[in-house]
Amino acid sequence: MRNLLQRALQPAALLWLAASAGAVLLAMRLELLEGLYQFSRLHEDWEIDEFFAISIVAGVTLPLFQWRWNRRLAMAQRQTREAQDEAQRVALQDPLTGLPNRRAVHEYAMRAAEREGPGGVTLLLLDLDRFKPVNDLRGHDAGDLLLRAVAQRLRQTCPEDAMVARLGGDEFVVVLARADASGMGETLAQHILQALTEPFDFDGWSAGISCSIGVADWMPGLGSADLLRMADQAMYRAKQSGRDGWSRFDGPLGDRQRERAALEQDLRVALAIGAITPWFQPIWAIGGRSLRGVEVLARWIDPRRGFVPPDVFIPLAEELGQIERLSELVLDRACAAAAAWPLPLPFSFNLSPRQFADPNLPRRILEILGRHGLPGSRLEIEITERAVLADIDVARRIVRDLAEAGVRVSLDDFGTGTSSLAILTQLPIDHIKIDRSFIAGVDRLPERGKIVTGVLALAESLGLSVTAEGIERDEELRFLQQRHCARGQGFLLGRPQPAEGIAQLLADEPGILQDAG
Repeated sequence: MRNLLQRALQPAALLWLAASAGAVLLAMRLELLEGLYQFSRLHEDWEIDEFFAISIVAGVTLPLFQWRWNRRLAMAQRQTREAQDEAQRVALQDPLTGLPNRRAVHEYAMRAAEREGPGGVTLLLLDLDRFKPVNDLRGHDAGDLLLRAVAQRLRQTCPEDAMVARLGGDEFVVVLARADASGMGETLAQHILQALTEPFDFDGWSAGISCSIGVADWMPGLGSADLLRMADQAMYRAKQSGRDGWSRFDGPLGDRQRERAALEQDLRVALAIGAITPWFQPIWAIGGRSLRGVEVLARWIDPRRGFVPPDVFIPLAEELGQIERLSELVLDRACAAAAAWPLPLPFSFNLSPRQFADPNLPRRILEILGRHGLPGSRLEIEITERAVLADIDVARRIVRDLAEAGVRVSLDDFGTGTSSLAILTQLPIDHIKIDRSFIAGVDRLPERGKIVTGVLALAESLGLSVTAEGIERDEELRFLQQRHCARGQGFLLGRPQPAEGIAQLLADEPGILQDAG
């Protein structure tokens, strides 16, 4: 609109100036000014002198206004162009690292493919290994610092004419666009792996990571999204081979690999929407009708897959670095359910070894309990030998901090490792759970019977309570009852059930917790 107005008024202003100036010069040339003065005196009612004065003033001031208007308009146009350029830059740049983003990769890859042709564009997709523990243990600021350092090291490692970009999270991309790109992809992948294995040193701390790389070459008929998908499949193969390596795309994934990739995606969605929920398996006093507690178990019922077994999705969550997120989600919802039960039933919860390596674990657990108004005495944390032995000093501090808050700690799967007895002497353990592998057939397999009898005697001498896991037969239950095992759980005594089932049980039998604890 401004441009149209300018183009319409500029010629008129110039014409008015030219006419006014011409009239003045002509009058001076022909000595008409004196005659004009006499004429205006004789015809004062015509106001000719005022009109002439206005014409002179307008002829001088209008060009000045036009000049100032043009100047302001030019400034506004320059500012608009700068704002558009900045918006374009922001739209194509990752704000954290300053690298090009996913959109920039798509645009650059397609332009390069048109320019270089087959064999001239190779894309490397990098996914960092062991990044999530840094983010979880040291916080998001430390994670951001590490991502910026990775970006800087990638820029230093890759050729100057290569595009180094960040897709998001801990995924980076390198695009090679040159005649020999296909041959350079593998060499560059090896250089990147070597560069990223060097420790990243920061002020007072350091981080060691690696990455898995997928390499894919552009072929006619492919779009940039196809190229990224091919590199992603190759990167997945690299992770399947043990991480800290690279793989080149050599064809579509097989049925098994496609199913695994689909399961990974479904798990991420399930975590995002909260589809993994807590179920509760009762723990009963053996030889009586007394409910001693419940164990929290993660359950995933997918709309398409149906029931997904925990031994399928829990190891997968550990591989994907999502086990902490899964555990905290399930624990938070379990606490919400327990807070609504009509009786203060204790509940136990399993922690993964990776979680138990987090010095901030007690604070995070207590925050979840506090959010739902639960005392620490309602919760029992179950840990495994493997979790403790990863760092005995950290484990000792975590168990001590939890105990000070009233949270009890039990040693799960007791007897399956080689250091279970040593752990009992080093940590303030309240309770041990005999692994189901010793309970199955304990009544008819003498060796298992001796092991279980010995564990029960040891626990009694140390003042520890015992729960036998995986009781599925009456004969197993009688064997444990004869040897005075206090508590048991398993399909024979009660299957896992949703929170509503436990709430109904407590409401129907208010005296069921008489001896709980």
